[in-house]
Amino acid sequence: MTVRPFSIAFVLLSSLHAFAQQNQPSITCPATEQAVSQVSHQIWAAVRDRDVATWDKLADDSFISTDDGGVRKGKQECLADLRKPEGNIHTDSDEQPEDVRVVFTGGVAIVNQTKHWTDYDKKTGINWGATSRTTRVLTCKNGEWRLVAFQETDIPNKHRKPSAIASDLLDDYVGHYRLVDGGDKGEISVVRKGDRLSEFSESWGEEAIELLPGKYDTFFNREDGWVESYQLDKSGKVTGILYTQTDGELEAKRLP
Repeated sequence: MTVRPFSIAFVLLSSLHAFAQQNQPSITCPATEQAVSQVSHQIWAAVRDRDVATWDKLADDSFISTDDGGVRKGKQECLADLRKPEGNIHTDSDEQPEDVRVVFTGGVAIVNQTKHWTDYDKKTGINWGATSRTTRVLTCKNGEWRLVAFQETDIPNKHRKPSAIASDLLDDYVGHYRLVDGGDKGEISVVRKGDRLSEFSESWGEEAIELLPGKYDTFFNREDGWVESYQLDKSGKVTGILYTQTDGELEAKRLP
């Protein structure tokens, strides 16, 4: 049997092509903070501009999002939101993030940062906002970074300004309190140092936390999102504290 020269050449070329494919290095993404931060900014800009096409390109099909309210959404749900008219509330945030940290591990890039956001009510002209810490997880596909996960957590009371309060009223809140459901335990002490109030609980082993005045006999702190509402009787005397938390309430009565 005679083998034709062009058949031999074809076999050799096919073998070389297969060998080249096996030995070709896989396409990887630039593992630099600058490259990942640039993609992260493009993702933010696409949301700000309601640029559906760009966001669709930058988000992986397996994308999952968890917002500051704990609501989970997939890619198609997020795309549907971007396609809707904006409505009466316009949301904006600082273009440049703060406290940025980028980590590369296990083939993914993790971007953790903070940003201040503001909601504007177009009808009333009122606005409100907060600072959030966000985490974006990006994976490398075909040489490009793609967003696979997003999580947002509001930082409680980071920039909230205390209300003005007369220093002679601070003594009204000073005292010892006991949680209603704690039986003989769960005692809380509110003390004054100069023109400041602080709170601590020996049973919880906590250090004193500074209390900052809000409006209408309420106080807050920089440690968490709890609001303390001081309860008054008809004479205006403080009788207890109502702690309002994310998913419930705690009540403490003032001790004699």
